[in-house]
Amino acid sequence: MFQNTPAFKAFFYFFMIVIGVFVFFPLLWLINTALKPADKMYSLYFFLGELTLDNIIGIIKDKTIMGFLRNSLFVSFLSSAAATFVSAFAGYSFSKFRYRGRKLIMGTFLMSQAFPQAILLLSIYLLMQKTGLLGSYWSLLISYVVFTLPVGTWTLKSYFDTLPSSLIESAKIDGANHFTVMGRIIFPMAVPGMISIAIYGFVWSWNDLLYSMTLVTDPAKRTLAPGLVMTFLGEQSTNWSAMMSASVIAAIPVTVLFVFLQRYFIAGLTSGAVKE
Repeated sequence: MFQNTPAFKAFFYFFMIVIGVFVFFPLLWLINTALKPADKMYSLYFFLGELTLDNIIGIIKDKTIMGFLRNSLFVSFLSSAAATFVSAFAGYSFSKFRYRGRKLIMGTFLMSQAFPQAILLLSIYLLMQKTGLLGSYWSLLISYVVFTLPVGTWTLKSYFDTLPSSLIESAKIDGANHFTVMGRIIFPMAVPGMISIAIYGFVWSWNDLLYSMTLVTDPAKRTLAPGLVMTFLGEQSTNWSAMMSASVIAAIPVTVLFVFLQRYFIAGLTSGAVKE
């Protein structure tokens, strides 16, 4: 086969290196800039010149930036948990129940992804203004749940479709109601899919700039992304060293979350499927 020829191997490894450079070089450049002294920020050395942790330590000691970080953690964790919870029930409903209007609702969920988020912001802004939620974390939480819900629902529906209905029937014969079946049998088996949606919702809300900057304008309530923009980006100059250092700090929670939850992807695959 041509896959074992030297030419194919050279072609394969060459493009793997090219793709790796495109993926990892911006991240390495960000870390390199964060470690440079402020007066040598524009020097073109790459991890071979003078490096310092002063920029990162300064960000950690900055109470304002740490406040933005706490706000982002609060909003991201809460919106991720709420989106996963709602998506699980919606996905289970679409997968295991048959009722009038089911396909229409499923199609509506899918169609909602076709609209640009910037356009939806106009209607969401007016809605939050009318309901008195504008400027509060509720506006962000509802927005993030709404945007995570279509992907989460369809993903978990596909996951629930693979689970045998015989488990549900057996549990009902033993006297279990729908909530018992979901809580003790179906959801524990769907833990890998639910964790994936939780990570997706967390990353989406963590990286959001447009909605968090528009719906919440109180400096004390700002999340990390708009907080960094408003703090370090200016009309006359930009503090790139501090911005890159803060970006490194901002990447840590997402990285730790993914590494920590990755080990649970398979752990919950069959838990709760066997009656004790």
